[in-house]
Amino acid sequence: MKKGKTHFISLFFSAVVTAVLFYIFAHKFFLFFWNFDLLAERHWMHIWNKWESGWVIRKPKEVLFFIAVLLLIPSYLLSWFCVHKFPWKKFFRLPLTYLENKKKERLQAQSLAAALGPSEPQHTTAVKKEPEKVIKISAQKLSQIDHLRGKKTVSHRIAAQTSPTVETAPGSTQNTSKKLSKEDEAVARFELWESLAKSLETEKIFILRQMKIKNHPVNTFAVTQDGIFLLCEGPALGNTWEVHDNAEPPIWQTEKEAIPSPLRPLVESKEILQQYFSKKMPQYANVSINCCMILDHGNVTNTEALLKYLEEWDISVLRMGTCQTHSLPDTHALIEYIKSQPVSTQTFNDAVAVAILDLMESENGQ
Repeated sequence: MKKGKTHFISLFFSAVVTAVLFYIFAHKFFLFFWNFDLLAERHWMHIWNKWESGWVIRKPKEVLFFIAVLLLIPSYLLSWFCVHKFPWKKFFRLPLTYLENKKKERLQAQSLAAALGPSEPQHTTAVKKEPEKVIKISAQKLSQIDHLRGKKTVSHRIAAQTSPTVETAPGSTQNTSKKLSKEDEAVARFELWESLAKSLETEKIFILRQMKIKNHPVNTFAVTQDGIFLLCEGPALGNTWEVHDNAEPPIWQTEKEAIPSPLRPLVESKEILQQYFSKKMPQYANVSINCCMILDHGNVTNTEALLKYLEEWDISVLRMGTCQTHSLPDTHALIEYIKSQPVSTQTFNDAVAVAILDLMESENGQ
């Protein structure tokens, strides 16, 4: 429907609604003050006859009556304007908006709860039962670890291999941003993730960058004394997604095509890492592993469908950057929570780094 025609229908509708409401109010108003019926012909004829007979208006009540009559048309036009401009669509959607906000709050609470993990990690007691064993790392692996952390050199890391302190590692944004300089959007998203990692490193949180677990990329690995956080970006393809994780195979439908669900690899990554710790490093078998997918752009059209998957798999989906899914919580609460955690020991950092490298090497070797 054309805009001009839509505007005319809106004007006509508001004019009819105003006429009905205005008549009801004006009719009662004139009856109450002057016992005058606006639609009664004999009342108007009575006034006309008195006027013809030389009626002299002297009483205040008569003056006010004629002023009210003269103001009928201007008052109607003003009322018409107000009715036309009133946000009727928003008004009638109030009940629906209330329900949508309730669902949004429930989704945000569950998604954020999954991101934060259990309030009292079960692994803490298990880790403290015996002293952590210092893990010996070769110079080659040290170089690989520092590459994942975004460091340029490893000399200072080798010297501090057995030190319990954690050094803040500056990110290598310059080289990466040069590769992505042809696509402004990709550059902005990279800088967004780099800023997130640096904000955690500022609080001495051990960070690894750009890893893979079973060919599933992980943007940021944050390690604290109370757990590990896998932070992964959402799909690179598409700007709108409709979640269909109950399909076989599970997919997310974009505006152009169907792509594999990014949630399943995240769940698999968590399970693989848990299995590795159980077999290779049993002292960390009960460590808390929290998985979070962060959408840095685009929009999920059916966020309610995410609820049951977040509950079932104990993962979370958050938003940052230009992501338009406002029903999802942003990353602020999660990042502040990670920053508030006790700093992990160098031994635990090394264990996590070695685990990731071993999993990457085993996958490449297949």
